[in-house]
Amino acid sequence: MERVRVGVIGAGGIARAVHIPQLQSHGKVDLVWCADVDEAAAHQTAARFGIAVVGTDYRRLLAEYPVDAVTIATPHNAHYPAVMAALEAGVHVCCEKPLAFSLREAEEMAAEAERRGIITFVAFSYWFVPAARLLKELIEAGDLGEILHVTGYYAQGNALGNAPLVWRFQRAIAGSGALGDLGSHLISLAYLWAGPIARLTAQLKTFVHQRRLPGSETEMGPVDVDDDMQLIGELAGGGICTLAASRTYTGRANYQRVEVSGREGGAVYDNSRPDELQVCLGKAWRARNAWAPLPAGRAHRLTQMHVFVDGILAGKAPREVQPSFAVGLEVQRVMDAVERSAASGTWVDVR
Repeated sequence: MERVRVGVIGAGGIARAVHIPQLQSHGKVDLVWCADVDEAAAHQTAARFGIAVVGTDYRRLLAEYPVDAVTIATPHNAHYPAVMAALEAGVHVCCEKPLAFSLREAEEMAAEAERRGIITFVAFSYWFVPAARLLKELIEAGDLGEILHVTGYYAQGNALGNAPLVWRFQRAIAGSGALGDLGSHLISLAYLWAGPIARLTAQLKTFVHQRRLPGSETEMGPVDVDDDMQLIGELAGGGICTLAASRTYTGRANYQRVEVSGREGGAVYDNSRPDELQVCLGKAWRARNAWAPLPAGRAHRLTQMHVFVDGILAGKAPREVQPSFAVGLEVQRVMDAVERSAASGTWVDVR
């Protein structure tokens, strides 16, 4: 294969800001069609990026305009039908995070993709921050030794103030709030660096219980998702993790900080400094509790949608293209456990 034909399902902000520009920057991608239930949004996105075919029915487009792959950037409750339609059509699939609206859906999607031997990809974009990839390399090389602690938080402040009741604040569409929107990213990073979480206890909190309806200055509607998520977990490898995700941190636009501590060394990932880690590595540094910046290199600079396309072009086995639906399923399991623990007030097993 010399080029990859791609269909776009979901023409909203993340498709316009990330998926489509990264696909077009690859150089070997042809964007064949764009689909969205909002026909005007589909036409606007298609016109902006020069996509010739537009529609509201992706099933019809899949049948009439063959593609090799699709990228799915819909609200969470629409992931499952779009993914299953694409898998049935036999095309490779990139899907926004979190993979699914529920654990059951994620299990079915991952199983069907494996059965068909199709390349899958979940847009856990922070896997492609150079510092995150450098940290993965250090861990795999044994520079941190046995991982004992993963401690981090992901903070935004966009749930404060007068934000309207958009779909991300509605459980029937989003499935969850900060848990799925931000926590899924943080959980995926913990998985990248330290493997699965085996058991956990968690809480979910909502601070803003009503929001104005879109288009109105006075009419209000209820918020039924979480603004904040905190979990304490035990890693399958024996270490512990503490993770928090919030949309109510004053002064934070999109901030992540995660410290990974092992028996032989430690590292701090801060997404405001994407090209370096703060590290404490080696006996002399540990003895002095000394830290220093460690720069990422050229090899750590990858573009997430390029990884998806390159895997298709190279004919790679599905397991070689990561993060796959299998990773998305692991994250979904943790999200499901967080909700179960928050509801029961107890420790729960992830599996």
